[in-house]
Amino acid sequence: MTGAFDDDPTDNSVRSKGLLGGRLPAVFQEATVVVKAPVGTTLESIPAPRPPAGEGVLSPEEEDTLNACKAGMDNLHKAFWIAGKSLETMATGNLHRNEGHANFAEFVWVNWEISESQVYRLRDEWRIGEALSQLGWHPRESQVRKLVDIKNAAGDRAAVAVYDAVARTGKRVTASLLADVTRRLPPLTPDSSPAEISQLVRGVLSPPSTLEPAATEPAAAAAGVHAPSGVVNSSEGLVHNITTIGGTSDSPIGESDAQASDSNGPPAQSDDLQRLNETLALLRQAARGLSKPAVRRALEADAAATNLVLAEIENSLNKIGRAVAVRRQD
Repeated sequence: MTGAFDDDPTDNSVRSKGLLGGRLPAVFQEATVVVKAPVGTTLESIPAPRPPAGEGVLSPEEEDTLNACKAGMDNLHKAFWIAGKSLETMATGNLHRNEGHANFAEFVWVNWEISESQVYRLRDEWRIGEALSQLGWHPRESQVRKLVDIKNAAGDRAAVAVYDAVARTGKRVTASLLADVTRRLPPLTPDSSPAEISQLVRGVLSPPSTLEPAATEPAAAAAGVHAPSGVVNSSEGLVHNITTIGGTSDSPIGESDAQASDSNGPPAQSDDLQRLNETLALLRQAARGLSKPAVRRALEADAAATNLVLAEIENSLNKIGRAVAVRRQD
């Protein structure tokens, strides 16, 4: 039986267009909601977290707020974000002060058997859950938990955009899939746009072939010029979409001048050029699989072994840098 914090393999609910197809969720806007009835079945029925109105007996408004939050907690199995907001509102307002418990953690455990660590997670994740629900998705808490590194590094918006981009690929969203995607994504920042994040996610889930030559513009094709892997066409010609190791903007494979072919078509690649293309493909794959959060987690788990691996990576990159630097000497 699927629990409140697990993936639901039977979830086939209808989904909306997602983040890029509609408005941004209201969770990212400042708002204050006044509860008129302790419904607890929608996020709007849970008051915003606020400091206590005073000490001692709860005011009538605080009583209504506490009852709404309790009802919201009873709704945990349907939408974890409602429970998360309920927890934050109760804890922030110290609304449990007349419930006869030593602390908030005990109050929650006695009433709903939720551990203190789960309480912190729910309070930290409810805004992401709300945003995704407004986009038409139905995330599980265990799924949103895998976005914590993205949230910490780039904020709630980026975490929402990652989930949304994965969901819109048509794949069934699971905690393990989200963990794999976040591990392979390059570092994100608060300035990363949903469109940029969506493109990065698509690259992780369906990476383009790096050994096939990219399509060239008609004029370049007529001249026999072919774009190497890692280069795309634009109105200004061939544009690199990666940073070259050698330090120039000529070509990611080290060929600064394109050679025209004869009437029989472009010449076959030499063994050396093929080797460079294969190296480029491996480097791009490695770049997708490496991120600062992954390195930090590895260092926390085993600093000694991780430092040895990092030293080997740096040594290999230095060797590659010296090899491609030959262009600067010619």
